[in-house]
Amino acid sequence: MPIENLLPEFLQPSETVDENGVLRECRHCGSKFDEPVDRCRVCDSSEIATYEFVGDEDGEEEEGEGD
Repeated sequence: MPIENLLPEFLQPSETVDENGVLRECRHCGSKFDEPVDRCRVCDSSEIATYEFVGDEDGEEEEGEGD
């Protein structure tokens, strides 16, 4: 059984994050947008959150030097 079936939906990868690792979402109603917007097309709120998910070029986390 794939692990994705065992995880709650909020812990699974979002399909709305674009190829640059950016998610734009209305803070009022939760609508998601591909392009930057000033106002939500659904509820007309001006509170649009932009989340940027960045990682290193190799796709691996950096490990700290030994203590």
